Amino acid sequence: MQVLSKGDFAREVGVSPGRVSQWIAEGKIGPDALDGEGRSAKIIVDRALEQIKARRDVGQSLGNGIGTRVFGAAGAATDQPTSTAPPLRTDDVAYQIQLERLKSERRKNERDAVEEATRRGKLVPADDVRAQMARLARQVDEVNAAMLVDFASAIAGKFSLPQRDVLHLLREVRNEKKGVAAQVAKEQSEDVPATVEYVIEEGGEA
Repeated sequence: MQVLSKGDFAREVGVSPGRVSQWIAEGKIGPDALDGEGRSAKIIVDRALEQIKARRDVGQSLGNGIGTRVFGAAGAATDQPTSTAPPLRTDDVAYQIQLERLKSERRKNERDAVEEATRRGKLVPADDVRAQMARLARQVDEVNAAMLVDFASAIAGKFSLPQRDVLHLLREVRNEKKGVAAQVAKEQSEDVPATVEYVIEEGGEA
């Protein structure tokens, strides 16, 4: 259990000794986080930090920005940022609570933005797109295959050839061309990224 004087505790968390005294007076640091009484009382560090974390208004800290000091300017009555303040300790409990809350809020905002963009039709599930493209490709292929019979009949009648032989030749050429086209499409798809970044603009219709 780490115990520090008020002055040392103030330096540890980056505030003035006066601010520590203010926390004690306001009850943000309770009697059970103090070792001793009166002016000579020392601070039980872990217990005091837990109490500050639980009793401070973290929402106010978020409003001040994550890059500012959690505990405010030395001697100030409110937790306002200051350009002359010492850097915040990244192992500070209140800072970690603040950071996690900010991350959670950002994740929620991102989810809401994606859902809204999907509702407006700006974003479409990739699986749905692939399924639709596959169905379209099959439909086009089936139409082309059916047309070969008409082509064969027209060629056979024009040049007095057996329709069956012409149809067989057309199917061979078609299958050869499909194989080449499939290989080209495969090579091109290798250069396509798995995901595409889409910037969702806030406010108004795009």
